[in-house]
Amino acid sequence: MSKWSIFLLTNLLVAFSSGTTNSTKFVATKDWQEIPDGQAIPEGLHVRINLSTGKKEAKLLDTVSNDTQSSSISTVPGAGVQDHDRDQLPFTSNLNQLKEALQKIPADEFKLNEEELKKVKDKYKSYDQIKQELKEANLEVKSDSDIMQSLFKRFLDIWKSKNLAESKVKAELETVFEDLQYLVHQIDNAIEFIDRQGIEQIIWPSLNQTNASLRVRSLKLLGTIIQNNPKAKVALFERNGGGILLAKISQSTETEEISAGLFAFGNLVRKFPYAMTELLTPHGYSLLFDVLDKNVELRVKVKIVRLISDLVQDYEHALSAPDVDATTRERYQSTNLKGTLHKVNYCPRVSEFFLSNKPGLVLDESLADDVVEALRGISQILCHEVWSVCPLFRHALLVLKNDLDDRLTEWSGYPQGAEYLKEILHKITQFVEELYHREVPRRDEL
Repeated sequence: MSKWSIFLLTNLLVAFSSGTTNSTKFVATKDWQEIPDGQAIPEGLHVRINLSTGKKEAKLLDTVSNDTQSSSISTVPGAGVQDHDRDQLPFTSNLNQLKEALQKIPADEFKLNEEELKKVKDKYKSYDQIKQELKEANLEVKSDSDIMQSLFKRFLDIWKSKNLAESKVKAELETVFEDLQYLVHQIDNAIEFIDRQGIEQIIWPSLNQTNASLRVRSLKLLGTIIQNNPKAKVALFERNGGGILLAKISQSTETEEISAGLFAFGNLVRKFPYAMTELLTPHGYSLLFDVLDKNVELRVKVKIVRLISDLVQDYEHALSAPDVDATTRERYQSTNLKGTLHKVNYCPRVSEFFLSNKPGLVLDESLADDVVEALRGISQILCHEVWSVCPLFRHALLVLKNDLDDRLTEWSGYPQGAEYLKEILHKITQFVEELYHREVPRRDEL
């Protein structure tokens, strides 16, 4: 794990210093003693800041310490933040009082007036005051914003070196992307990344590099930034991000790059009707369908089938569910999603994909499960009339079913694996019955 990842996991970096020299020797005891300003102290002591007085204190190390209470922040070289206030009452003695206090908390929201708010503010130190005191004691608190600023600077310094082909530089860049991706999982951090011009300074330059690994990293980072984040989606859309993603997906021949591109593109258009209208045009669909004919792994092609199935189901829910507000329903209706899919012959196109990739689906039950679930999810909504009259489509489903039947006997000694295969078999059986309104035939009827 990188040092930046440690920052992210703890948000607290503790550093120890013995202070500046002083002619007076500090004699430590078992009790806490205040350390005069500029006083040098021996190594191997407990050191803390007393948050009540704001002063630094020190004492000898305890032989055994199982304390769990503290009103201070203390440090020992190599030990991180510890708890050393042994004069506090044991936690258990206050347990009943704590329970009573919790029960008395009012259920309704309350607001402080200005006078009460001022009293509270005067009673406690501000974040800036605490940060300054910790800085004076060589204790540094780094916020997510501080860390992001450091990562931006680190990225730009590496970029200016122009040695991106070196393995050491590649590894360093990958670490920066890894740490940024961890940060932007939080919505506020993702917005800050965009406000700091991260798309312009980091994402776009990385997408234009010949290094495929760097392009993949930037696409994954971009997909994480906009995942379930409406403000970030709008910001990316305003930067023509959707068009750029479609172009990258269409131009690439690398499995991992296309997969990362679809991850980002899917996160952009999901739950975003306006982006669906602007991007999922006949031309946009043609760029996605091009991937189905590329020499890339089947799992990437299945992603496109699943994405379109998810969009159709969201669309149908928005138009028919009683709990959807009128504005949302109107926005989805304006996309004309089903009409455009009919126009680009999606149902015959995906049927052709299913039939031509039957051998690969037979070999991978997980992909078979994904495809069957995706197709079944939109069958009644969009494609029932096409698939229900196609004997080859029915035959492909039955081939999958029979192969799973054969493999089920091989998994008899593995209950969990056998249950998973049974679930897929059940889905296929139901799908066939829904399409053709009759029971699934026996093997000898195929």
